[in-house]
Amino acid sequence: MDWKEFLTGYKGKDLPDELKGFNWGAFLLTFVWGIKHRAWITLLGIPLLIVQLPLGLNLILFTILQFYCGFKGNMWAYQQDWWMPVKDFRMTQIRWAAAAICLNIIIPVILLTLTMQFIKKSPDNPKNFILNTQCAIASSNLKYGMKNVSINSSVTSNDIAANFGKQFKNSVVNEDNVEFFVKKYNQKIDIYYITFIKDSKNPCKFETKNCIINSGFIL
Repeated sequence: MDWKEFLTGYKGKDLPDELKGFNWGAFLLTFVWGIKHRAWITLLGIPLLIVQLPLGLNLILFTILQFYCGFKGNMWAYQQDWWMPVKDFRMTQIRWAAAAICLNIIIPVILLTLTMQFIKKSPDNPKNFILNTQCAIASSNLKYGMKNVSINSSVTSNDIAANFGKQFKNSVVNEDNVEFFVKKYNQKIDIYYITFIKDSKNPCKFETKNCIINSGFIL
C-alpha cells in the first residue's frame, strides 16, 4: 500500500466524468466525512482546529484543507463506493451535503440564539457585559469550590483561599486572594479574582453569608 492509497483510500478506480465536481459534504464536514470514506488525509483538520497558531494560521490552513477535500471528495468517495450506480452515488453525496449544510446552519443559529438570550439579560455596555459573564463564571466556581472547603473558627481567610484555589487548575493563590487566568500563546492572562475576607469575630460560613467575598475583574 502506497501513501496515496493509505491517505485517501485510492484504489485505482477512475471517477466517471458525470461524477466530477465539488463535494460539499467533504468541504463542510472534512474529517467526519473522511472517516466514513476512509480518506485519512482529512484527519489533518483535527489538529488544525485544536492547535492555535499565530495570526490565525491554523484557520487559514484548515480552510485550504477544506477546499482541497471539496475538490477531491468525489474521487475519494468513489474509491469506496465504486460499485454504486451513478444515481445512487450522487444521491448519497447529496445527503452528506444536505446534512453538512444543516449542521453548519442549525448549530450557529442555536449558539446565536443562546447568546442573544444572554445579552438580553445583560447590560448594554460591552464592558459590563464582559463583567457579567465573568461574574457568572466566578459564581459557578464558588458554588462548586466552597462545598469542599472546611470552615471553622480557627481557619484564616488565607486558609480558605488556599483550600478553595487548589481545586482549580487555572488559579493562583496569593494570601487571601485567588486569581483565575487563561493561557494564550503560552502566557498567563488574568481574567478575574476572588478575595476572601473573614470576620475576626465570627467563623466564616459561606452559606450564612457572614464571610465577605469580593470579586474583581481584569479586562
